[in-house]
Amino acid sequence: LVNLLPRFLEPTQGSVQLDGVPLRDWRIDALRRQFALVSQDVVLFNDSVAANVALGGKDGDKIDSDRVRAALHSAHLLDFVLTLPQALDTPIGHNGNQLSGGQRQRLAIARAIYKNAPVLILDEATSALDSESERAVQDALERLMQGRTTVVIAHRLSTIEHADRVVAMDQGRIVEQGTHAQLLKAGGLYARLHAMQFRSS
Repeated sequence: LVNLLPRFLEPTQGSVQLDGVPLRDWRIDALRRQFALVSQDVVLFNDSVAANVALGGKDGDKIDSDRVRAALHSAHLLDFVLTLPQALDTPIGHNGNQLSGGQRQRLAIARAIYKNAPVLILDEATSALDSESERAVQDALERLMQGRTTVVIAHRLSTIEHADRVVAMDQGRIVEQGTHAQLLKAGGLYARLHAMQFRSS
C-alpha cells in the first residue's frame, strides 16, 4: 500500500489522491518531495554524518549545517555526534557500521526532520531496537510526527495506540478500521492481536 504513495507502484483500479489531487496528476519529483521515510532497514552511505542527514533535502548538494544540527538535536543524537573525532564531518562507514542500531535509527529520523516533508511514513521504525534505544527513538519520532500526516506500519501495537485511525490488514486486505479503543471494543483481529501481545509482554 505504501509503495502506491510515491508511485513506485500504480493502482490497478481506483485512484489514490493527495490533497484531493490524483497521484498521476502530480509531477513525480514534486510528489516524492512530499514524503519522508523512516524504516527498520536504514540505508546509510559511507560519507559524513552531515551528508547522510542532508540526503534528499530540497537544496540538492548544499548542506545547511545549522539545519543538520537542529535535526540531530531533535532526534536525540547531537550530543553523541559532537563527541565524534570530526563531529558532523565524521565518516560513519559502510551503511553506518560505526554506529549502533539505535544511533542509525535516530540518524534516519534526523534525515526525515531535515527533509521536513508533510507526509511521514514509518515502516516498523522501532522493531529492531532494544528497550532503551526504543525509548529514545520513540521520543524522537513523537517530535517528528507533530504537524504531519503520518502513516505508521507496525506489528508492535504499542506504537500505534494513539493513532487517529488504525487499519488492520490480513492477507493483504483491510479487515477493520477505527480508533484503538473502537477496535478493542469490536473484539476482532486487532483486539485478538493486542491481547496476544500484552499477555506475552
